[in-house]
Amino acid sequence: MIPSIKATLCLTQDCTLRCRYCYAGEKRRCAMDRETAFRGLDLVMDEARRQGAALDVGFFGGEPLLEWELLQACDAYTRERSVDMVAAPRFSVTTNGTLLTAERAAWLAAHRYWLFLSLDGSPRMHNLNRTYPDGRGSHAAVARALDVVNATPGMNAQLACVVSPNNHRHVTEGVEWMAAHFRGNIILNFDSWSAWSAAELDGVEAQYARCWDMVLESFREGRPLMLEPFVGRLAAVVRNGFHACDHCRMGEREICVSVHGNLFPCSRLVGEGDSPELNLGSVETGIDRAKQAWLAAQRGRIDPRCLACAARPFCTYWCGCTNYASTHDVARVSGTTCRMERHLVTHAQRVAAILRKEGNAPFMRLFGHLLPPAREGEGS
Repeated sequence: MIPSIKATLCLTQDCTLRCRYCYAGEKRRCAMDRETAFRGLDLVMDEARRQGAALDVGFFGGEPLLEWELLQACDAYTRERSVDMVAAPRFSVTTNGTLLTAERAAWLAAHRYWLFLSLDGSPRMHNLNRTYPDGRGSHAAVARALDVVNATPGMNAQLACVVSPNNHRHVTEGVEWMAAHFRGNIILNFDSWSAWSAAELDGVEAQYARCWDMVLESFREGRPLMLEPFVGRLAAVVRNGFHACDHCRMGEREICVSVHGNLFPCSRLVGEGDSPELNLGSVETGIDRAKQAWLAAQRGRIDPRCLACAARPFCTYWCGCTNYASTHDVARVSGTTCRMERHLVTHAQRVAAILRKEGNAPFMRLFGHLLPPAREGEGS
């Protein structure tokens, strides 16, 4: 299997919305110029060649569709300059949907993009955080974008929903709304940047437990709900843990170019693009190899509290971005992250055991090839 590098270009610092939990810094009219974009693409293509890796190019912001012509120019430039690479580049765009038209969706589908649409579930859940600058909720506009996605032939899309302290009470309702309006993958992104109270964590665990029951029933009904991180955690449990290739390699297999051309190890860590702590160089100076090696060493440490934990093989304790967001240390796991990871692992083990015992056909179709062979005398 060919390794891949995830390269993200933050095309603009501006956005049509003012989401309350946004980690991308202050919104202002500031866009990447074409020279910076092309230099960034040259850099990540050269890095992919150096590693013998495929390249995944993602466009991010702010709202990247504000810079639609730049996105198209970057697409053409990458395709033209990558013909000698080990594989054709893959492309994605993360958007809030407010500027998505049928014409743009058709172009993205024709060019084989993955579209990540930010939608926080039901109107009540979504409008708590995802608002216009004047405070109006944006759910109606994003729901129209979802209709465009659903109506576009060949569109590859996923929904990304942020679960935050002030909207967690509506998670189950939000998942139900998304599942009723979309048949693809739905991702629940836990807000690691915010402080969570004990009562809020109790509440989100109760909501997640109900979602696990929804996933279980969907398998029994023959139409699995492809809800992440739930289904991915089922896979980890079935194959007896995450593999080394799954682990975070921020700064090596993941590079993000800020609006001004500075390099960061992950799109979630760019902020306003000028923080020196995790800056890995620039499109002008190249990758700072010493800083990259330092980051790899920091990321490679294992929190001593994790060493004896039975859940560790199935846990994403190695996600440097999540750790940095919650503890300001890429190797230190927060108490909140630990609690939520234990919850996910416990329920994944429960649901996987039930579905395997029942010989559930969709479960076996998705995960049967990952199961170890049954021992003599052991049931299915």
